[in-house]
Amino acid sequence: MVALSSLLFFLAAVAAVYGGVSQPCENPDAEVLILGAGMSGISAARTLYENGVTDFIILEQADRVGGRMRSTELAGTTIDIGPQWLFTSEDPTDTSNPSNILYQFAQECGLELRSGGLGTRGSIIYDRDGTDITTSLLPVFGRYAVAEAAALQLGARLDEEDPEGTTDFSVEVGLRLSGWNPRSPEEQLVEYINFDFPVTQTTSFVSFRRRFGRDRRTFPIIHVVTDQRGYAYLAECIGQEFLNTSRLRLNTRVSAIQYSDECVCATAQENGVTRQYCAPYAIHTFALGTLQLGTIQFEPPLPESKVFAYNLLQPSVFQKVWVSFNESFWDTDVDFISVVDPVNGREYFPFFQPIGASYPGNPPILEAFLSGETSLRVGLQDSAITKQQICEVLTRIYGDRVTEPLDIFQHDYASNPYFYGNLETQLVGVTRQTFADYAAPVGRLYFSGAGTHVTNTSNLQGAYYSGIDTANAILEDIRGCTLDCQNGAACVNDGSGFTCMCTAAFEGDLCETFISDDREDVGELVGIIIGTMVGALLLIVLIFLAIVAIYYYRKRQYGGGDIAVNRGAQ
Repeated sequence: MVALSSLLFFLAAVAAVYGGVSQPCENPDAEVLILGAGMSGISAARTLYENGVTDFIILEQADRVGGRMRSTELAGTTIDIGPQWLFTSEDPTDTSNPSNILYQFAQECGLELRSGGLGTRGSIIYDRDGTDITTSLLPVFGRYAVAEAAALQLGARLDEEDPEGTTDFSVEVGLRLSGWNPRSPEEQLVEYINFDFPVTQTTSFVSFRRRFGRDRRTFPIIHVVTDQRGYAYLAECIGQEFLNTSRLRLNTRVSAIQYSDECVCATAQENGVTRQYCAPYAIHTFALGTLQLGTIQFEPPLPESKVFAYNLLQPSVFQKVWVSFNESFWDTDVDFISVVDPVNGREYFPFFQPIGASYPGNPPILEAFLSGETSLRVGLQDSAITKQQICEVLTRIYGDRVTEPLDIFQHDYASNPYFYGNLETQLVGVTRQTFADYAAPVGRLYFSGAGTHVTNTSNLQGAYYSGIDTANAILEDIRGCTLDCQNGAACVNDGSGFTCMCTAAFEGDLCETFISDDREDVGELVGIIIGTMVGALLLIVLIFLAIVAIYYYRKRQYGGGDIAVNRGAQ
């Protein structure tokens, strides 16, 4: 009997694997679960809704939509402590440029922006003693610009010689190969202004191929969000047609996800009550850091290829600190104030923005920026220490004009269990395949978010477009499309049948409307049919063997006589 039981177990396992046996959802809560109400989740929901899939539920741990788009009040002014800038091309009204999609929504939603600089003089740079050295540093900025141009040429050459991106090194190495090797405090500050600040990470961590290769994307125009409803209002406005109490579950924290080829179930705590939501499809949009730190348990465990992919991306913290004063004592006609500090280094509060000039009433608020390891330290330290350090730097510049701060605000994204960082950095070794593996579905569980997007990994455009791509993939599966659309092309029924079409999320060579050979499609279909038949056959054999086993077991138990007769004699 032991041998027979082992055989039965083996046959059941074989049937499950090769026959594709999987239990469909019983009494599903919706057709699609969207896990997270950040920009990616809202974008996915909008795409599904506009394509006729309206039976979806969004699970969000916070008490509002927007994800990392969040705000607070300081000195009577609403400030955005997550994203606060909106990036566009040179002409933000160019609707054909995918970089401008959020600007278009901002205009439609009436989101208040301040476009262009805050002042008339650009930026001003001081040395440690408070002397204006802006003009004397222009040659250093020039040398960096020359090195950056050489780095772009190096990146283009590597793309041509190694299109798969297997040869990679840090931006620090790439810039050094291009003639930039900062040693002086002035050179380090110039590198901070040109790289650390816009990229939110130091050159030693970031992939050279991702930053200077074919997938490099830059946004020349920055718009400051000044709307007193907060930046998250944009997400609310984008989702206003479909966000209601029947579709949106706020204060609902997902702790576990079970997935298969037929169903996805999410275990969540909703207002202190644990319950399970199930659907034939689900979209995971939670922050990269939650995957790396295991905030959510997956059953079965995620495949190694996906785990490897999302660990090649680094949750980074771009630390921002806001300080309010009685009055403005700093330069009010500039965009940024920078400080060269040869003692404490380039990351000891080297960069300030008189952000109050953006808001109604011009409140006296300064914003400080930090990146790299220092941002983690400042995020964890007491705000009183941070305030003291900022005042020390400002006093060296403005002397006795510096007054005691009225208030200070800093948010620790690094320790937030729902984020563990506010941006994603592409580490050395990241390739396009990395993003494909990260975004690839497992069973009916799909993955989305800015970290899955090839060209816009660390901004809201990437989150928005990744939501579209993921929703389109689910729509393809629902509609029964069997075409192999590659690199961002969506499977669309144009009236005469399914075809692959490029979406706005991908530009130029990033989108390839490649369709696999019909014979490959037929072969795949035949393989599915054969696998199903084999599974069905094995299940029949399994049932037959079980009947035989029961028969002989009962026969031996009752001494070999007829079972029905023996039962009647009892």
